[in-house]
Amino acid sequence: MPSDEYEDIDNLVAEWQSLTRRLRYVAEQTRWLAARLTPPYGSDVSGNLLWIVKDFSRIAQVVEWKDFESLILRTTELHNRGTDILHPERGPEPVPSPFVRTMPAEQEETEAKRGGRQVRHVVAYESHIRQSLAHFVEAWTALVDGSLVCDWDMLDDEFPKLEILANEVDRAYAIWESISR
Repeated sequence: MPSDEYEDIDNLVAEWQSLTRRLRYVAEQTRWLAARLTPPYGSDVSGNLLWIVKDFSRIAQVVEWKDFESLILRTTELHNRGTDILHPERGPEPVPSPFVRTMPAEQEETEAKRGGRQVRHVVAYESHIRQSLAHFVEAWTALVDGSLVCDWDMLDDEFPKLEILANEVDRAYAIWESISR
């Protein structure tokens, strides 16, 4: 191989590694936020919830299909260039995340009718936010791992879950806020 081809492959590998690290970092950020809602960090959930939801919303807004598509295409390119990148013994084994658990569509109305009488429901929304963040990490990890093994089906299955989970966090927080006053 001429030295230009080595440099080209080195550049492709560097770009691939950078993209992979950047995508994995999103999961780490979200995992860190979810941990802040879990004891011993999250004993005072009410004080943490607003900034956690805001940080998560910021993270969720940068989610783009093209990043995972790019990772698949870069992985394919490296494989086609003769690297051992898709060796089954070295790559990740993607695990699909479970189906998304969502609140009923009329949940806001239900809580409005209750008029904040059921304080125990506050904890349910905090728990739902925590579980949604954890599920977001699972789906995100499945997306990254699936992209690293060029699994387009994983992308099709997992990507829509991210938006649903982000919406669930927003909805649960809005209800939590309305009944916490």
